[in-house]
Amino acid sequence: MIRPCCSAPRLLYVLFLVLCLTLPEAGRARAAEGAPTDCRADQLKKTKVTALAEFKHRGNDFSMLTSTMDVSVPADWRHASALLLDAHASAYRFALACLVGKPPGEQNDFRDDEWRFKPVTVKADGQWVKVHYKAATWVQNTSLVAVGSWRLTVTKDNWRIELRPTPALKDANWEKVHVSLGGPGALTADPPPAFGEGGTRLSWRHEQHDDYPTVTFRPPAAQHWDYITTTSEGTWQAWEAWGYYGASSAFWYVATGGLLLVAGRRLRLSLSGKLMPQESKAMQFLRWWAVLLMFLGSLIYLGDNLYLVLHRLMGWKDDYSPTLAVFALAFLGLSLCLLGSLPKHLRVGVCALVLGLTGAYVVSEVNDFTLLPTADQLLSPPGWTGAMACAALMAVGWLGVISVGQRILLMGEARLPAWVMVCVAVVAAMMTVLWSYLAFARHWDRVSWLADPNWPAYNTLWATTLDGWWWAFPVIVADPLLTIVSLLAPLPLLGVLRVCRVEQYEKGAFTPDRAEKFLLAVLFAVTFAPQGYYYGFSAYALSLLLCLCTAWGVIALGSSVSVLEKSSADNAPLGRVISRTDRADVLRLARRFRELQTQLHRLSTAKPAERSTEQGSIEAEIDRLDQSLPEGVRPADLPFAFGPMSTWWGNARRGAVDACLVGLPVTGLLYWTSAVKGDSWTVTTQDPAGFLLIMIEILYWQVAWIVGGFFLGALWRDLPGRHGPAKAMFVALVFAVPAAADFLIAQALGGNVPRMIGEIAAFGSVMTCTGLVMDLQTFQDERRYWPTNASLAAYVYQMRFASVAFFLAQLLALATLWKTLADMGPSAPNR
Repeated sequence: MIRPCCSAPRLLYVLFLVLCLTLPEAGRARAAEGAPTDCRADQLKKTKVTALAEFKHRGNDFSMLTSTMDVSVPADWRHASALLLDAHASAYRFALACLVGKPPGEQNDFRDDEWRFKPVTVKADGQWVKVHYKAATWVQNTSLVAVGSWRLTVTKDNWRIELRPTPALKDANWEKVHVSLGGPGALTADPPPAFGEGGTRLSWRHEQHDDYPTVTFRPPAAQHWDYITTTSEGTWQAWEAWGYYGASSAFWYVATGGLLLVAGRRLRLSLSGKLMPQESKAMQFLRWWAVLLMFLGSLIYLGDNLYLVLHRLMGWKDDYSPTLAVFALAFLGLSLCLLGSLPKHLRVGVCALVLGLTGAYVVSEVNDFTLLPTADQLLSPPGWTGAMACAALMAVGWLGVISVGQRILLMGEARLPAWVMVCVAVVAAMMTVLWSYLAFARHWDRVSWLADPNWPAYNTLWATTLDGWWWAFPVIVADPLLTIVSLLAPLPLLGVLRVCRVEQYEKGAFTPDRAEKFLLAVLFAVTFAPQGYYYGFSAYALSLLLCLCTAWGVIALGSSVSVLEKSSADNAPLGRVISRTDRADVLRLARRFRELQTQLHRLSTAKPAERSTEQGSIEAEIDRLDQSLPEGVRPADLPFAFGPMSTWWGNARRGAVDACLVGLPVTGLLYWTSAVKGDSWTVTTQDPAGFLLIMIEILYWQVAWIVGGFFLGALWRDLPGRHGPAKAMFVALVFAVPAAADFLIAQALGGNVPRMIGEIAAFGSVMTCTGLVMDLQTFQDERRYWPTNASLAAYVYQMRFASVAFFLAQLLALATLWKTLADMGPSAPNR
């Protein structure tokens, strides 16, 4: 029998525990009770305020609205000294909220979604305390936008911006109120402005109580339609299915998959006879890859639209679209794992994990469990279970990307060990979720910057925001993860070429045949055709067609003017004839020709008697060497025309490797300017998918250099130009024409202007440097005769002026790149 007992030490121990549990809450309660609640507006009547609202439309997907306020409060205001405290102090936050705060929303929702790229500055001179406050936001997704003391309302026909100051400043002296509409003129302005210019710049002076400016205007069509096609609000919901989140993005995957099927079909028809087992597997993989791309693009971008239709038809009350995103994300990773041909035990494990995760989400949704994010219940703080579930989903996705990527690049060869792929996938998934968790902390600091942690609603809103963060995580990361898959989209063409090229069976095939050239054109177009959006709709069909035509035009031009396509004595192409010759003999012939030219140049400075005895024999030997080749072709041109390797496939591989290495520093520069420079890092670090966006930026440019170098090397013998940099400039032209067209159209329409000038300069610089490196590699055997690569290049080219011009062109390209990228501003948060 157990008897209850009550000893003094035990009572003291229980009392101590009770005090430990209750004192913090009591402290919070006293802090909340002691917090100021009165802004003392009667002491702010002498406050001087200037307010500016400025729109920026052109050059962006979405209109950007910036608010700038300067508030000078009397030093005798009760809360003036609190403005000089730390930004995390409760008194500071209350004092600043009195001046620039926004009225709380439903259920005391104090969250503020504006962006502040620079901290609020406060200065005191004894008489006045001056506050400088600047904030910005983008007009996207919602019809009601609040930034600073301004409120923007988006309606079907017009936009309306109005000044809505805090109650404490309603009797202040508003010395100047200025609205800059950024292009469109005002339709109405109430009260009438005192000053203005061109209908787009309006100013008011000394506005009185309840008489604050309200301006309506019609925004530029490009930004207005970008908003219409991306918002999910009911007024424009029908257009959203055709915009960025819908059919416009899905079209890229459908068009790319179709082109891959066409290119593979043409290559198959060019192969005579029955395919070898390895060739058949490569063709089959290409077909499955193309079909999967089309299906995944439709699922990720159109699946939610199908769900909305069913939602209306079935009359569902709750929104289960994030659960649909969980299934889509799980299917994306699982399908890639299966296509990547993982070992059987790993496939079974992945299938079990996917079934377990999706089943757990369904059970949590049905039974209202709080271990995972659901539509009805808040996630249990601190949300580790939700983060772990997201990490497991991302691990499956990353494992799929890695497995299918290694199968693409190592088609028919040994593959990475399973444990290596699993470890890399787990680390990448953990980095993705860790980035998102840290981004949530930064996001919460931004939206709660004027909130007191002692408020009763603070912890509730924190838990609600955290639940929404992990609830929306699958929706947010599905798009960038599929974008990473799209970066791999053209690479199976490289694997198919490796296995199925005609060169393996026809020894005289010194250059790709017609079907292989078409495949190379498709490879280039799929990789580099700009994905422009005009008025919110995709223009990919136009840029894809233009890129294909430009690539094929350069290939056709090269086939008619290249050195190796010229007819030899027996009417066969020169390349086919010389391809039967030992490569060493061609290099010796070119070396002998350069030596004779050097001797002839030295004789031009010798005495006439010495020159006459040797000049005749040297010129005769030069003529004999020239006459053995077609007209216009010199022996020194042959090594340049053939490239560093004995086959066009070898040149293609060498070009890809060289461009990948040459482009590394350029990738770093482009990444820094797009994701780190200036205010961009602030946006990136608060994006739940920030880690994926960084990987996209890095992988895109490295894939771009690989594909560009491969295209240059594969068509080295067919491109116009006699030297590597000249050939590379034609490859840069294929990149520049559709990019420049997209830039000019976007500029004319006033929409998003891409970084095309800097990107063209970067691509041209990398390609020309790759061409120079490949030329030097062609004469690598002669490197031992020269102290440096520069001296070898000067000797090989024997064109000092052209060499100087080349390096000047490189410096100009780099200067253009830096100038263009240096002018970039912060990009909008991830769509």
